[in-house]
Amino acid sequence: FQVRGSRDGGGSAPVAIIEPPPPPAPPPPTPTPVRILKISRILNSEARSLPKPNYPPMAKQIRVQGTVAVQVLIDETGKVISAHALSGHPLLVPESIRAAMGARFSPTIIGEQPVKVSGVITYNFVMP
Repeated sequence: FQVRGSRDGGGSAPVAIIEPPPPPAPPPPTPTPVRILKISRILNSEARSLPKPNYPPMAKQIRVQGTVAVQVLIDETGKVISAHALSGHPLLVPESIRAAMGARFSPTIIGEQPVKVSGVITYNFVMP
């Protein structure tokens, strides 16, 4: 708000100049939601490449056997970008996660858009 006029009292009356408020800012762009397809089935058979985990020497020595389930997140290109164990013997888990991180899948397309996929890979450790 500005006031203009003469200071000496003579002359014209003060004139108020009111500047219009600035235009409102445009709304922020709506981000495209990241779509992750959660698959409840085992992904082993869908892998293009599924490295086998090494049998940990300590697990062999004490004759640990069993299944390890690894939850994986697969990006739009088919690469595993995260893996964590859901179940399994602690001696077998690290090698299972390492193997899961090396797995490769075909991209999953919904409509014409590639999407991230979450699913489970299982590894069975059996003593020879």
